[in-house]
Amino acid sequence: MLRRELTFCCHQGLTITQAKQLCRLAGLFKSQILFINISRRQRAEASSQLALLTLATQPGDLCQLLIEGLDAELAHMAFTCWCVELGQPLGRPATSARAEQRLAAALPDYGFSLAQLGHSSAPLDKALALQVLVDLLPGERVRDRAALEQAIAAREQLAATIIRPGLAMPHVICPAITKPALSLLGCDEPIDWGSALGPVQTIILLAIPAGLAPEQLRPLTRLARALMDEVVSTALLHASSAPARQAIVIDSLLS
Repeated sequence: MLRRELTFCCHQGLTITQAKQLCRLAGLFKSQILFINISRRQRAEASSQLALLTLATQPGDLCQLLIEGLDAELAHMAFTCWCVELGQPLGRPATSARAEQRLAAALPDYGFSLAQLGHSSAPLDKALALQVLVDLLPGERVRDRAALEQAIAAREQLAATIIRPGLAMPHVICPAITKPALSLLGCDEPIDWGSALGPVQTIILLAIPAGLAPEQLRPLTRLARALMDEVVSTALLHASSAPARQAIVIDSLLS
């Protein structure tokens, strides 16, 4: 079974005409097509015009089409044209600018550039994956790498940090970090994370300075809550490009 996705930022709301077009287009393929509104944490079958309209998609919403079936490749090409009419598909590095600008304007102490997202096609174990995640953090925010790695390892010994099947979020509060820092690693091969929930293929590291005020921690709380939501976690796990994954994380930090 083939699976493809299109993650995009809406420039305009989903109108009745566009919902009708999407529904008609979905009927041309055997694949199941799911419309996910990540910002509103809702989803609907693309084959149901009424269900699509209940999502109340508005300008600025981050959305995803999840396509699964034998003709998913062909459907992906067809839906790409439809997405371009509605908004900006996220795939090329240049499409990350809007998400980064939103984050900088709302949370200047935070940063999540494409350089902080990695991908591994080679098999990794848990320890090596955590090392790669630390490598991806901005160097200027890491005061003491050895202390940071020790804190991460100690946290993982307490309990595996899986928050949903396939998704782990190791996190530490540590004086070895100067400002809140995030990194994300996607892996082709599942990694045993020592949990009954099974292996993971997407890992987000949160490194948090000691002594942050509650309001400074609130974006990380929003991110954790968002990723525990099935709609958001599904979109993140199926996002196929770094700009798409980056946009989902930033949207979750802000909303």
